[in-house]
Amino acid sequence: MVDLRYHIASIVAVFLALGLGILIGSTIVGDDLLVDQQKKVIDRLEQQFEELRTKEAELTTDNEYKASLINKYENYSQAVQPLLVQNHLKDYQAALVVCGDSDVPAGLQNALTMAGAQVVTKTVVLGNMNLDNTEQRANLLNYYHLDAKTSTDTLRRYIAASVGTVITGKAQPDLISYLQSNGLVKFTGNPALPVNGVILLGGANNLGAYYADSFDRGLIGYLSSQGIKTFGVEVSGVTYSCMENYQKENISTVDNVDLSPGQVSLILAMEGEAGNYGMKPTAQKFMPSLTLNAAGGK
Repeated sequence: MVDLRYHIASIVAVFLALGLGILIGSTIVGDDLLVDQQKKVIDRLEQQFEELRTKEAELTTDNEYKASLINKYENYSQAVQPLLVQNHLKDYQAALVVCGDSDVPAGLQNALTMAGAQVVTKTVVLGNMNLDNTEQRANLLNYYHLDAKTSTDTLRRYIAASVGTVITGKAQPDLISYLQSNGLVKFTGNPALPVNGVILLGGANNLGAYYADSFDRGLIGYLSSQGIKTFGVEVSGVTYSCMENYQKENISTVDNVDLSPGQVSLILAMEGEAGNYGMKPTAQKFMPSLTLNAAGGK
């Protein structure tokens, strides 16, 4: 649609240029042949312009139809979702970590609840994770006993490991207080409860909130060393995707967790159907294979 509008704008500009040419030509040159040629060019451009307007109207109608169809399919998916996920994660205790700048999709919590899972802790990465503040950076380097030349990415990996100790219930209370008071993360829930797996919500629309190759991968690495599975997810419309970075850590990923099929994919992946699911080029399959049992059959 953008290219089409640009084309239309170009034709309008040509119209104006030719109109000016006719005016100048008829006034100064008085050449009827030149004027006739310009009028023929304008007639051809008018025809092209009408064809483009017709094409734009057809594309607009087609896009509206497809948007309506997608919305209906999503409504259908939401209707059948309980049959596909109910009690698949009975007594499962999960931790949720929100990186990047995406909000937690409203349907994600509902899907986990229907599956029987409980989110026992939620960790939100905050703006100070950019480590732009010189005084704060020096404080953190001193806290972790690191050299002043330590890179920002390496420092974020140390912070990620600290967050991992909180999620796994191995952190001292003073560490939780330190991380929160420095505006790095915000913790809610009960970290004393054991977790079966961690859902890492990544992806960002602002590059300044994108730490996939430092904090995110550092957290995944720490959790893996503790025998805790991580499931990397993001919403379908993010500008900066984390999927490729997450897959380097050999974890299951879902790139459309804001949609019902993505939520079903996550539930089944957490149940044991490992894979990279979704709609983006990094996905291997749209969804896990649905067995008769998964679909509510006998």
